[in-house]
Amino acid sequence: MSGPTSSTNQARGLQIPRPPAVPWLAIAGAKGGVGKTTLAVNLALLLARAGHRTLLVDFDPGCGNVAVHMRLTPRHDLEDVVAGTPVRDAILDGPGGIRLLLGRSGSTLLAGDDDGPRQRALRAIGDAAREHDVVVIDTGAGIGPSTLAIADRADLVLSVTTPDAAALTDAYALCKVLHKRSRALPQLVVNRAKSRDDAMRTAAKLSAVARKFLGAPVPLCGWIGDDPQVDISIQDQRPLALFGQGAGLDDLRSVCAAAIALLPPLQRRLGNVPATTTMRLRPTPPEPSRE
Repeated sequence: MSGPTSSTNQARGLQIPRPPAVPWLAIAGAKGGVGKTTLAVNLALLLARAGHRTLLVDFDPGCGNVAVHMRLTPRHDLEDVVAGTPVRDAILDGPGGIRLLLGRSGSTLLAGDDDGPRQRALRAIGDAAREHDVVVIDTGAGIGPSTLAIADRADLVLSVTTPDAAALTDAYALCKVLHKRSRALPQLVVNRAKSRDDAMRTAAKLSAVARKFLGAPVPLCGWIGDDPQVDISIQDQRPLALFGQGAGLDDLRSVCAAAIALLPPLQRRLGNVPATTTMRLRPTPPEPSRE
């Protein structure tokens, strides 16, 4: 005997489950020059090498320079998409198997007070994300509305700092703003660390301040040593993940492995192309002395 209830149950059984949302990984750095774009480019390349269809988006309003890091000249960019260009027409096939949606240098459309362009850009990225396994987004320096719009949407935010006091102060400012917006504190990446101990001390300082004033520590995702090869790769516009070797690349691989572990499970649709990945345990920063 059938009835409304059984018919409803049958209809539910025929429903096709929605595919899971594609994770967004945001790279933020409140202080300019801390290596944010370098990290975003190399993480995108390493994710693609691990078999994930990766979209790298330059969401740095006014100073987008992912194209410079990769020697690319786009026909269309994110600003064109906001103005009406179909997002598929603005996506480039890049080196290492990644795809890119590039930004424009010298424009402030996405940095202004009008939230409309940012929302159109976010919707376009969401549309493009459906054809990928993960989206890596390079944000602008500071804690402006564009950076915060991405941080609100992202599944994981990596905050890049260096050991110097100004960068660390700005990293705390980002933590404070995200906390006020009821967002999880970002995972910290310490760049240009002189040693493991230098990275741990830097992370411990920030974590102690955040614990005191925000009620939560800042987790340490990883660090990148002060390796001259990283600077050479930037000057040559040849990302380390494509052309480099040595300690700096090992550190980038470790940060990538840690980020994958922190993100929602990623699809892997590029086939098995595993790169040799050095995975290093990231210990929790030591508690500051209470003496």
